Amino acid sequence: MNFELFRREVDVEIFDYQLLAKYLHDLRKPRDKVSSLIEEGKIIRLKKGLYVFGENWRRTPLCLEMLANTLYGPSCISFEYALTSYGLIAERSTVITSLAIGDSKTFETPTGTFEYRAIDREKFKVGIEYRNLGKEAGYFIASKEKALADLVYKTPNIRTLEQLRHYLFEEMRVDETAFKNLDFQKMDEIAKIYKKNSVNMLSKL
Repeated sequence: MNFELFRREVDVEIFDYQLLAKYLHDLRKPRDKVSSLIEEGKIIRLKKGLYVFGENWRRTPLCLEMLANTLYGPSCISFEYALTSYGLIAERSTVITSLAIGDSKTFETPTGTFEYRAIDREKFKVGIEYRNLGKEAGYFIASKEKALADLVYKTPNIRTLEQLRHYLFEEMRVDETAFKNLDFQKMDEIAKIYKKNSVNMLSKL
């Protein structure tokens, strides 16, 4: 296998084994070659059958949000990671958090920790936005309102407005000015589908 040719011809940073296999067809033990490429740091295995180029072989920095969408799905960036990106939470989330249809999962990879919290399809599809990165690349992320609703929805034992206020502004340290600037009409639309009292109370704070 000519790895330099492979890198020249592949114009993406994330790729699967099927693409890699096209360049390994002349080898008797292609998986041994894959292991060798990993050991040499030329490619990084994220999970079975999914890879990215090693740091010295990348043309562009990895987009962790796009990687999260690809690693497991259907999914969208949400919860703490989305809220920090929106400036609602000051502390940067070190875990890339997502909402997903299916099972809750966590992937520990050399590029970061990716956590997926499960929800049903009807709730998943409301309030999702697409960020276009150009060249047919992009990722799905929850709106500000959905990301906050997701966080509250998945947090147990919030039964009163006071408990909700304490959780958001004391425990999670949500920026109150940014919170007041949310679109509460959107929040109410999300709450109608989520059908949970703690989410309903968000527009009453």
